[in-house]
Amino acid sequence: MIFWDLDGPILDVSEKYYRVYYDILSEHNCSQLDKDEYWQLKRQRIPTNEILNYTKCKITLNKFHELWLNKIETPGYVKYDILQKGAFELLKKLHLRESMVLVTLRKSREILEKQLMDLNLSIFFKDVLSSGDERRPKWKVKYNLINEYLNGEIGDKNIIIGDTETDIITGNELGLKTIAVLNGIRTTELLTILNPDFICNSVEDLLNLKSIDII
Repeated sequence: MIFWDLDGPILDVSEKYYRVYYDILSEHNCSQLDKDEYWQLKRQRIPTNEILNYTKCKITLNKFHELWLNKIETPGYVKYDILQKGAFELLKKLHLRESMVLVTLRKSREILEKQLMDLNLSIFFKDVLSSGDERRPKWKVKYNLINEYLNGEIGDKNIIIGDTETDIITGNELGLKTIAVLNGIRTTELLTILNPDFICNSVEDLLNLKSIDII
């Protein structure tokens, strides 16, 4: 069984993230970084308060976080998500021979399901696991979702594909094979130190991973 993260490996969410950041700062009369600089900082896991300090924005971290959560999953911003190159083709191929489950920390189940329908992704997944749990660290939330789904019977053939420390640590703690995708929300350096079983530049590269039984 393959457990997929959504934002990053399957969807390019960079435009959505940037527009939420841009609009929040604009509403508070703050200057904004350009998209490339902002996204590089996000991928390097630079804390939000430091990103705000780059343009000397005086909005408090708590207020920014509140506004971020209020905007990030609304239809007006979710519409900016686009499929990563090769993602649809890979999912179409894999679902014919593998059970696939989507695991996401999206909070709005309704908007999540609509987005999956709009992008024609729903048919590829046996189940969709989601949770709006705000507990930290985030990997424990995904750990619980997957562990409960498998009823504690992990096995040695299950795989998790993700682009952040949340996904890779979840997989490592559960004993899953872990595949890190580098064109998402974290840099190569941050993912490499987590020792995933495989590292790919993008989901397209998974088509070339003949050494694991998913293709």
